Amino acid sequence: MESLLTDLRETEGVKAVKKRSGPTLKIELFSKKIPDTEAEKIIGDLRSISQKISNTLDKAKDSEIKAWNWIQKPEKKYRQTSVKTEKVTDRKPIGHDPAYYTVSIQE
Repeated sequence: MESLLTDLRETEGVKAVKKRSGPTLKIELFSKKIPDTEAEKIIGDLRSISQKISNTLDKAKDSEIKAWNWIQKPEKKYRQTSVKTEKVTDRKPIGHDPAYYTVSIQE
């Protein structure tokens, strides 16, 4: 399990990996707080970071863990729009909330 945590910490874009109560991990990403909102701007490409994390967990599935599953992922947050004046497709993204992943692990 320790080598899995080390591999996740060395992943580009990952700030910290913490073990939580129960068999879960909290994988924090590098991010900046956006003023006047609850969203955060994730530094780096979220798709490639997500892919690298999932590949690392899949490799560990062969030796260290039995299975894993996403519990929580960063979701895009958008600016508030008035329904009458703007279409849903006109929304502008402002960031992500939360700026971390939560992963369930079966050892």
